[in-house]
Amino acid sequence: MKINLQPIEKLDRQPGEYLDVHSMFYTLQGEGPFCGTPAVFIRLAGCNLQCPGCDTDYTSTRKRVAVGTMPMLVAQQCGRPGTLVVITGGEPFRQNLAPLFKVLTEAGHYVQVETNGTLPPSPWPYADDIGKRRGVYVVCSPKTGRINPGTHEAACCYKYVMEQGNMHAQDGLPMTALRHTAVPYVARPAPGSKKPVYLQPMDSQDPEQNERNRRAVVASALQHGYIVQLQVHKLLGLE
Repeated sequence: MKINLQPIEKLDRQPGEYLDVHSMFYTLQGEGPFCGTPAVFIRLAGCNLQCPGCDTDYTSTRKRVAVGTMPMLVAQQCGRPGTLVVITGGEPFRQNLAPLFKVLTEAGHYVQVETNGTLPPSPWPYADDIGKRRGVYVVCSPKTGRINPGTHEAACCYKYVMEQGNMHAQDGLPMTALRHTAVPYVARPAPGSKKPVYLQPMDSQDPEQNERNRRAVVASALQHGYIVQLQVHKLLGLE
């Protein structure tokens, strides 16, 4: 398995009028609560973690983009109004996203942010009713032993990536995620949380190991009631 060696980057304390963007593209959202939905992805550059098992490039290119131009750039990717816009990385909350949320929602889009949960979310009235598809939704995919309290409050759901042999005996969730260190194990949803939990097999880039990962995820979901999630975009040959 190829090990992720992309460098850790610190919190960007700029006001958010410009963002470091790695890439933008139109595809299907392959994971989480809006799986299967056509979406414009805005991949932001840089991450505050270095997960060995991460298979995403978020540092090879970057461009400083004015947030005010984002609705136009989204429209160039997909001309339909009300499109899902997925903000991903790297770690999106490394940068201030409130100005981006404002221009995108005012343009009629709804937004999903994918975060590792370690940094405080940008100030915003986050949505939690997935069915409405309106506003800004936070999907927390924990990688360390702690989730920022603000992320617990903002998240509409949790998403875990698991490989076989890395399952906690009591709750069926991973001990670690993408092979990042976590003490005592990767953070869980807030106590008493009723928010959905998605469980996804890790892509180990090895067919036999991937099959073992899938079987482990199915067994855990059947026992504990989690929602199984596959990386549908990969199954369809999409980015």
